[in-house]
Amino acid sequence: MVKSLPDKYIRKAIYTAINGIVVDGEAILCYDSRVTGKGVDNYTLMTTQTNSVDKRTKCGYDWQSSILIEVFTRYKLTGNTGSRLLADNILDEVRSLTDSLTLDVASGLDIVTQIQSFPNDLITETTNEIIIRKFMRIEFLIE
Repeated sequence: MVKSLPDKYIRKAIYTAINGIVVDGEAILCYDSRVTGKGVDNYTLMTTQTNSVDKRTKCGYDWQSSILIEVFTRYKLTGNTGSRLLADNILDEVRSLTDSLTLDVASGLDIVTQIQSFPNDLITETTNEIIIRKFMRIEFLIE
């Protein structure tokens, strides 16, 4: 296989599309694998990536890739009803902005198909806070 691994190009396209979006008056930053800074309560995180070689064509193999994007919101438990509205709105904006990604021309890679799916939400309640995590997986066929 001669083609470059698409991971860094996928992350760059997603980061460019969603970093710093404003949702419901909140600036939402995008992080690669680790959140930096104190007191960051609302953000997106690019997590698990997968790749496999697609050998359907003899003249050059393709990539089947996926990435999981996490939307994270955190609230103080006191006085919070547990609303998922901000997380829903962030995920919907991320969904919209990543619906038709393109990779950097320098990569030599092109997205043929792109499919979004939305796995289960996770809600965690501790003694001090409520954490709401929503997920979106994007699957790509890249040539």
